[in-house]
Amino acid sequence: MIVPPFGGTSCSPFFQPMGFVLSRPAFLLPVLVATLAGAPSMTLAGAQLPASVSAGHEGRAGDARAAKGKDEGGALTTARAVRARVAPVIDGHDDDPAWQVAPPIDDFKQFTPVEDGDPSFRTEVRVVYDDRNLFVVIRAFDPHPDSIVSLLSRRDVRTNSDQLKVIIDGYMDRRTGIQLMLNPAGVKRDASIYSDYVEDMSWDGVWDGAAAIDSLGWVAEFRIPFSQLRFNGGAPTFGFGVWRDIARRNERAAWPAFRQSRQALASQLGTLEGIRGIQRGSRLELLPYAVTKNVTEPGEEGWRHPQKLTAGVDLKYGVTPNLTLDATVNPDFGQVEVDPALLNLTAFEVRFEERRPFFQEGVGLFKCGGPCEGVFYTRRIGRTPQLRSSSLDPSGTTILGAAKLTGRLRNGVAVGLVEAVTRREEGVSGETVEPETNYFVGRLVKEMREGRTQLGTMVTAVNRNLDDHAAGSLRRDAYNLLLQGVHRFGRDRWELMAYTGLNRVSGSERAIALTQLNSVHFYQRPDHEERFDSTRTSLGGNVVAASISKVGGAVRWNTYLRRATPGLELNDLGFVPTVNDVSVRNEASWQALRPGAFYRRSFNLVSTENHWTTGGLPSGTRVTAHSSFELLNSWGVALTYNINNLGTAHCVSCARGGPAVRQGPAQELGFSVTGDPRNVLVPRVSVLGGVGDGGRSHTGAITAGGELRVASRFSAAAELSYQARDDDQQWIGNYGALLSDTTHYTFAHLDQSTVGITARLNWTASPTLSFQLYAQPFVSTGTFRNWREVADPRAGRYEDRYRPYGGQANPDGFSYKQFNSNAVVRWEYRPGSTLFLVWQQGRLQSDANRGAFDFSRDYRDLFRAHPDNTLLVKVAYWVNP
Repeated sequence: MIVPPFGGTSCSPFFQPMGFVLSRPAFLLPVLVATLAGAPSMTLAGAQLPASVSAGHEGRAGDARAAKGKDEGGALTTARAVRARVAPVIDGHDDDPAWQVAPPIDDFKQFTPVEDGDPSFRTEVRVVYDDRNLFVVIRAFDPHPDSIVSLLSRRDVRTNSDQLKVIIDGYMDRRTGIQLMLNPAGVKRDASIYSDYVEDMSWDGVWDGAAAIDSLGWVAEFRIPFSQLRFNGGAPTFGFGVWRDIARRNERAAWPAFRQSRQALASQLGTLEGIRGIQRGSRLELLPYAVTKNVTEPGEEGWRHPQKLTAGVDLKYGVTPNLTLDATVNPDFGQVEVDPALLNLTAFEVRFEERRPFFQEGVGLFKCGGPCEGVFYTRRIGRTPQLRSSSLDPSGTTILGAAKLTGRLRNGVAVGLVEAVTRREEGVSGETVEPETNYFVGRLVKEMREGRTQLGTMVTAVNRNLDDHAAGSLRRDAYNLLLQGVHRFGRDRWELMAYTGLNRVSGSERAIALTQLNSVHFYQRPDHEERFDSTRTSLGGNVVAASISKVGGAVRWNTYLRRATPGLELNDLGFVPTVNDVSVRNEASWQALRPGAFYRRSFNLVSTENHWTTGGLPSGTRVTAHSSFELLNSWGVALTYNINNLGTAHCVSCARGGPAVRQGPAQELGFSVTGDPRNVLVPRVSVLGGVGDGGRSHTGAITAGGELRVASRFSAAAELSYQARDDDQQWIGNYGALLSDTTHYTFAHLDQSTVGITARLNWTASPTLSFQLYAQPFVSTGTFRNWREVADPRAGRYEDRYRPYGGQANPDGFSYKQFNSNAVVRWEYRPGSTLFLVWQQGRLQSDANRGAFDFSRDYRDLFRAHPDNTLLVKVAYWVNP
């Protein structure tokens, strides 16, 4: 694994949603993803590291201050809003009479590249309000307006532009908030904040903004309806902050001062006072939509192209001033980008990113830095049918409806509820491939000491309406309970975290037998701590974990411990592939708070991780060292070294239910280079090499690409990745009577080549009209040799662990080819209302020319496969009666 440059702090594995327990080295796990492009939907606000520029003052000096409180550095942190007799016109100019009566806020401090440094240019903020809206104007002085970077993009797409950001904590709880952003081209971005410092970029509010460049610099105006904020009473005090980015200098400044040495965002905001007698506006928002689409469907007599028409509605309703209901009926997510192509040869499920808006927005309360994400994996709702056995069967489950209730009770307890129902799906055989299912999630959080101490609980329930066919394979119900707590102390520089959870699943004897035998549990493993029981009708387990961390300052560290029992099964609504596991993780990191002799910013990390089964069998170790730098010319470089399985280690999953197999040390080294993001062309190159199994297994990979912006309206990105890999311990199959001593657990040497290309094109006509194209062809081929079976799985010598199998025969090879693409025209024809025109194409081919890799031939085979086309038009209209 190559740690990306400037990745900030590494998350502890909490519930380990990706499951590190595999003792095979990460570079040998054949989960081959063809793209490394794409930005995460969540970022840590404290993860951006300092950089270097010269600092000085330019622009007018302020003569009036709007602030009065002081932060730890003595800076003023309390601002005042005044009521406007006439609301300002939102046109990107600061000449409205309303702005002249508002006192300015101008005591900004730089936080990148220098923490608490003086900004290069002056920034001035004024705030007014009327009964229904909060208005903010920001004057960004710049002596060279022609050098201001102003790039167009679609909404919520970040470019390397100048930017102004308004941050509001409506509850004033120092834990949550929203962020509204504008660049000089008028491109809008927004995000929500939860857990003090975690930003959720999926949140979309309905607000208005405009920006313009003039002779003094540039101006951004914001109109924020109070209906988009959550707050207490008619005379609220808000947490408030403003950030400014100067792209050509790679400089960032904030009011009040923001300190990256603290792992905090909302709790570093200032205070906005003076608001009185306001109204929230209508508590009801409706977003009805209609969709017409032409799809490609396989039939018994060939391909057909039926036209489908559907409709639905999204709803947002303020049940009380502090509780909001979000609901959707018959949702359609046809405009959402498809998942990346991959080939998974491991024993474990792959976790995909959530891209559906309803399940992205407003779910911050259901996230708590690891354990909550393990219990509630939203992709389970609307999943691929679990009993799907034919390409003619439905590829997804229809969501009939879903609802979220979030907010706060009068006693300050945050509450969140999610309820969803999915339809029964029937396959071409007439049998159920996914039963009608009800999903429920409940979350309560009590915060104390201004959010520095938190106690929370989460419960989840899944209930399936099973017929006789489905009852033989699927669990009938699943219930989970989680208790978690976080306590910060020592001026927010230290943190204690702990959680515990338990679960119970039930179903028919056959369904629970299949659960015991699946890749999460492998109860059939001969040396497992638990015994397989074919008469069970339920299964349960528990998990407990704790950590202590230093989360403030340039030097940070974390120690984390976790124990999960063998019967823990959270995958009906969660994602936890790693159970029967005891783990200890230690991590130390250092980030530069000021520029050095050759770098603008730097992040460095050393970590160790050790795993055992609950019976004490060593099941994996890893040591990681990582360094990344942004150089003085704004190029980025990163170097990562991993060594796995030092000492005695065993792979408990490699034989897929067979005995734990001893592993030898494996090493990998990765290096990456990224160009200056301010340039027209930004190149990216990464290389990876590794060796394991005593020199019998190797991997080499290279990814090369970049981003190109030839005009303000047009940008493109492309990456080509190639991996050559030979793995001497690739599992092939288990043969013989299950749960007997005659089973043959077989492996072979795999020679594999993988090529993937990822391309994106973006054209923006205006901040509200854009076109985006995404295309990804992917080919992976492999051949097998030296077919063997396990002989003495714990032998000290590698040669003694296996013996020949299958005579002189070798398993058949494979050639997996996939193509995914999306083309989307998005037009926001009025605030909150959008029209989408979408074309999707997919191709899949896996039965031609198996084995040997031939780039041109394999790509010809891919594009000769029959295309799966979808043409879709979706219209949504926002109503706020």
